[in-house]
Amino acid sequence: MKLFKTYTIIAFAAIITLNLSSCDKFDGDFALEKEINEELLPSVDFSASTTSIFQFETIDFASATANEGDLYSWTFFGGSPGSSTVPNVSVKYTVRGTYPVSLKIRNEFGANEVVKEGYVTVEGEPLDPAVRVRLNFEQNLFEEYSEQIVSYGGTPAYEAGKVNDFGFTFDGSNSITIPGYTGINGTADRTVAVWIKSSASANSCVAHWGASGLGSRATFRMTPNNMRFEYAGGGITGSTKINDGQWHHIAYTIKDNLVTLYVDGAVDATHAANGYFTNRGGTGNAGETEVEIGSQLGKLFYSGAMDNVLIYNRALTTAEIAELAGI
Repeated sequence: MKLFKTYTIIAFAAIITLNLSSCDKFDGDFALEKEINEELLPSVDFSASTTSIFQFETIDFASATANEGDLYSWTFFGGSPGSSTVPNVSVKYTVRGTYPVSLKIRNEFGANEVVKEGYVTVEGEPLDPAVRVRLNFEQNLFEEYSEQIVSYGGTPAYEAGKVNDFGFTFDGSNSITIPGYTGINGTADRTVAVWIKSSASANSCVAHWGASGLGSRATFRMTPNNMRFEYAGGGITGSTKINDGQWHHIAYTIKDNLVTLYVDGAVDATHAANGYFTNRGGTGNAGETEVEIGSQLGKLFYSGAMDNVLIYNRALTTAEIAELAGI
């Protein structure tokens, strides 16, 4: 009886499958050496219609190599789209800053990549100094304050948004995590504001941080009938139904231990945080966690769209909330 063994060996960019047969046993060592001819690899470079623009303007990028059979992989930090697989692409930039652009090209012999640091400069209005998180979801997961790409457990998807062009579509089983950021904690003043569009019939979390213990968690979630902000030991529930499949602007503020909920720019409920909040030091004290958008400690996953997620280290005024809601 012959035994057939299949060995898969990855050598650089090539995947080579070997089918070996023997009577009962394969003896001896097997070694494969594959040399890459650098001259056969794609030559990578690109050009741009401009490298200095204002917010919401567009840049046209073109690969200097355009051969049939080549595979392209662009990355545009801060751009919309944030990536592309075609040789030539137009990218809109909605966030001020200076950004790198990278292009990797692969052919049958392997891949080469070029990264141009600080290649694109975008001028425009600066962020409010109190902003600690802003996700505008313009076909990317770029977080504006930290200038990093945040992580999403599933495949990112986008749809028509409420602010600018795009919003983010949550699939109901994954959420966004902001690496290294644990939110506004203690009893410090704060604001969380976001556009949502959902028809969910179950409790689902919009934004969360902090462990589950007393005096720790800060949870902003949607119920089948309204919205709710919770801290371990207390909370506040609004009165406006928001799971109607329409865009709604929701927010909460904490100022001097007074929690205020807003829906579509108007006050929906207020609540003086009780002793669990004040006496136990507010949030984050039983264990800080990274900020989640769209879940609470891996549960209560949000299903629907979000746009323009903002976290501030101060309590916005009613007029400022109304302005964010377009009123």
